[in-house]
Amino acid sequence: MSALTTIAQGDASRVSEPRRIVARTDDEWRALWAIHAGPDADAPALDMARVIVAAAFAGEKPSAGYALEIARADTTAGGVDLVVLERQPGPGAAFAQIITSPFHIVAVPRAAGEVSWGDDPHLAPRTSHVALGSSTGLDPKTASALAYLAGPFSGALVLLAESTSDVVRFHAWQSIVGLGGLGLAVVASYILAFAAIFVSATAVSLMVGVATVIWIVLAIVWGICLWKALSGERWKLPLAGDFAERLATSPGASAAS
Repeated sequence: MSALTTIAQGDASRVSEPRRIVARTDDEWRALWAIHAGPDADAPALDMARVIVAAAFAGEKPSAGYALEIARADTTAGGVDLVVLERQPGPGAAFAQIITSPFHIVAVPRAAGEVSWGDDPHLAPRTSHVALGSSTGLDPKTASALAYLAGPFSGALVLLAESTSDVVRFHAWQSIVGLGGLGLAVVASYILAFAAIFVSATAVSLMVGVATVIWIVLAIVWGICLWKALSGERWKLPLAGDFAERLATSPGASAAS
């Protein structure tokens, strides 16, 4: 289990719908705090290079007596799963009839890895990750999927339009780096096949075969990336995924997008 540090907890959030949010950059942290505390409220100072912020909101409740807690962080192969415990008044309990909105915001060490929302049948039902809004005007899942639709070309277009969500930027960069890299490998194989005409027919056949295999791999990877993005998952390609994540969360990348 990983250590969690409470940033804020209570029953007076401005978030009126049940939500689970993960903020990985300074911009996302400020946006998260603004929707929770109001646009004029200053977010507590955090070193976002060292922590990831996770926030759980229960939404509006009809009375006092409701509570919400990010109870624990279970270590997984890729990071941590956060388990949320929600409590409600028992039968016959008397509480003030006022609108409340329970919440819990915590900091998770960035070294713990990827943060997601877990499931515990004895506590809270599984809740899905909800990303902050995309500056493209689209749902973050839709914008992420569009980044893969036409490979690196659509990835570049989405990257130019995206300035707030590092999740969307991650998928855009992964499309450019991952799918673009495979596309370049296909082109290079055909160029080598053409050059091999002057060497031997066997070499030509070999390079054409290599190009065909890369095409198949590219099609499979494209389909998986598209499906994972639509599902809201931050699935990473080997090598290219880590590189894309660094580009998506770096200050220079944020400023350029």
